[in-house]
Amino acid sequence: MRLTIDENLPPSWCEFLTQEGYETHHWKDLGSCGDPDDLILDYAQAHQTIILTQDLDFTRLLALRGSGLPTVIQLRNDCPIPSIIGSAVLQVLSAHKVALESGALVSLELDRHRIRLLPLR
Repeated sequence: MRLTIDENLPPSWCEFLTQEGYETHHWKDLGSCGDPDDLILDYAQAHQTIILTQDLDFTRLLALRGSGLPTVIQLRNDCPIPSIIGSAVLQVLSAHKVALESGALVSLELDRHRIRLLPLR
């Protein structure tokens, strides 16, 4: 599984997820600071990556697009760093691999998560 880390999350996510066997790139290494979220969605769809973000705007954009990809995992935590919520991210990546590869929107908190399959209706 490949992930694109949104610029609103620390680059430490790349090291954390790479150590767990995931191919991961931070947006700062792929694009420019302040790029529109649509550009990140386009990149993730074209390169078949999952977006990891804290940005809630992706829900609206996915609904407007009506597409089945890319998958977006939204961290709903005040301190979205790997040492705090990393184990929850790994659990979702492992337990829901099929849904994530097919296209989903995941809302992830420390103690729970919700998965909605794409396209959003």
